[in-house]
Amino acid sequence: MVKINESMNRVFLLRFDSGREAIARFPTSLAGPSHFTTASEVATIDFLRRRLGFPIPPVLAWSSRAEGTDVGAEFILMEKASGCLLSDVWGNLPRAERGVFAKTLGECERRLLELKFTHYGSLYYKDDIPASLRAPTLLEGISPDHELNSIFCIGPIARRDFWEAERGSMSIDRGPWCTAEDYMTAVARREQEWISSFGTPHFLDDPNRILPGQGNRDDHVAVLSLYTTLVPIITPPLHEQVRPVMWHPDLHASNIFVKHSKELSKNSPALPLAVSSIIDWQGTWIGPAFLQLQVPPLYRMDGVPPGRQLPALPENFEDLGEREKAEAEDNRQRRLHHKLFEAAAYPPPILNMGAHQQRAYLEDLAQVTWKYGLIPFRMALWNVYDHWEDIISGGPCPVEYSSEDLDELRARHEMWLQHHELVEDTDREFGLGEFGHVKGDRGQFEKVKLAVERKKQEYIEGGNDDEAKTVRPLVWPYRDTLRDRDVIPPLVLQSARTQVHTPAGGHTQHGLKL
Repeated sequence: MVKINESMNRVFLLRFDSGREAIARFPTSLAGPSHFTTASEVATIDFLRRRLGFPIPPVLAWSSRAEGTDVGAEFILMEKASGCLLSDVWGNLPRAERGVFAKTLGECERRLLELKFTHYGSLYYKDDIPASLRAPTLLEGISPDHELNSIFCIGPIARRDFWEAERGSMSIDRGPWCTAEDYMTAVARREQEWISSFGTPHFLDDPNRILPGQGNRDDHVAVLSLYTTLVPIITPPLHEQVRPVMWHPDLHASNIFVKHSKELSKNSPALPLAVSSIIDWQGTWIGPAFLQLQVPPLYRMDGVPPGRQLPALPENFEDLGEREKAEAEDNRQRRLHHKLFEAAAYPPPILNMGAHQQRAYLEDLAQVTWKYGLIPFRMALWNVYDHWEDIISGGPCPVEYSSEDLDELRARHEMWLQHHELVEDTDREFGLGEFGHVKGDRGQFEKVKLAVERKKQEYIEGGNDDEAKTVRPLVWPYRDTLRDRDVIPPLVLQSARTQVHTPAGGHTQHGLKL
C-alpha cells in the first residue's frame, strides 16, 4: 500500500498478490459532510455506470459510516482506472491533437444530458436518505415502479459550500429543490444567515479582503438581498436552459484517463486520444443546466465570443511584431479549442444563450462573498447590468449605476486584480498551492517560509513613499489573518455607512456601493 495523494482525500494505491491494483480513498474533514459526501459519490458512480455505461472505475467496497468500519473512517475502494493520466501526456500533445480531444471530451460530457432528472440536489441510494429528505421523483418518463426508482433518489446537496464551517450545524435549505430559482435563492439566504452570525476573519479569507470596498457584514447581507431580487429575472426562461443536469464538478487533466483510439482520425496524423476513465465524482450534484454546463479548466479561456461566433485575430494583427503575432495566434487557437468543447457538449439553447457567463459567474460568486470580499461580486453585478439587453430585451434593470459609482468600482476592481496578480506570481515563484500550501516536509516549509518573508520585505521596500510602505504590509498576500486584529476589524467588521480610518491615514466611506 502506497500513499499517492493527500488533499481533500487521502488516496492509496493497493497492490494485491494476485497482481490486481485498487485505489482506496479516505475523505478528510475538508471533503464535505460526513456520510453524505461518500454516500452520494458512490451512488452517483453506480447510477452513471448502470444508466449510461459511463467510463468510471467500479466501486469494490465502501462505507459512509465511519463508526461501522474496522478502520474507523469512511472509505471508497475502487478499481484502478484504466489508461494513462491526461496530465502525463498533455505537454507532448501537438496542437491539432488537443483540438480533436476537445471535441472528444465534449461529446463524452454531453452524454450526461441524456439523464432527465426531475429535481435539483445530490444523488443517493434510497436507503441512505430519510424519506423526508427525498425528492418524490427521480427521472422524467419512467414509471414509479421502475427499478431505478426503487434504488436511487435525489436528496440534499452534498456540495461542500453548504456544509463548511458553521453551516454544517445550521438549519438551512439544502434541497432537494423543485426549481432553479429555489436553489439560487437558497444559496444567497444561506450566506446571509452565516455572515450575520459567524462572519469574522479566518485563515481561509482572501488576503485581498483588506482592500477598500470589500464590505462589512451589513454590506454583504444587503448586496445578497439585491441579488435575490435579480434571481427571477436572470434565470433563463427555457426549460432546456434550467432543467436539472448532472455534470462533472472538477474535470481537470488529473481526473481524466486516456488511451489511443484504434481508428485513425481524419483530423490528426496521430492516433487520436479516447477517454478511458473519468474519476473524482465527489461533490457531484444535479443543478440548473445554465449553471452546470461549463468548459473545463483544460480548455477554458477568457474573451471567447458567444454562440457560434468563432474567435478572430485582433484587428491590428498585421501591425504587431513577430512575437506578438505568435502570441495572438496561440490565443486564438486556444479559444477555438474552448469553442470546440462548447459546440460538442452544449445543446443549442445553452450555446446560444445571452449573457450565459455573466449569469453563471454571478451565481458562483454569491456562494463566497465573505471569503473573497464584495469587489468581485459587485463587478459581476455590473457585468450583468452591462449585458442586460441580452437578458431582458427592452426591460429596465433593477440595478442602477451613477458614473461616480462605476468609476469607483472600476478603480477598486483594478486594484483587486493587481493584488491577485501578485498572489499568482508569488505562487508560481515558490511553487505554492491553494492558501499558500507547501508540498514537502517541515524543512521544506521553513525554507519556503523564509524565502517568502524575504520577498515580502522586497515588496514593502519597493513602495514609492512612506505611505505606500505602510500600506504594503497590510495587503501582502501571505498574512496570518487570525492574528492581525489591529488591521481587519476596523476595515471589515465596522457597521455600515460609517467613516473609518485606514492604516495609511486616509478615509474610506463604507456604504452600499455596487
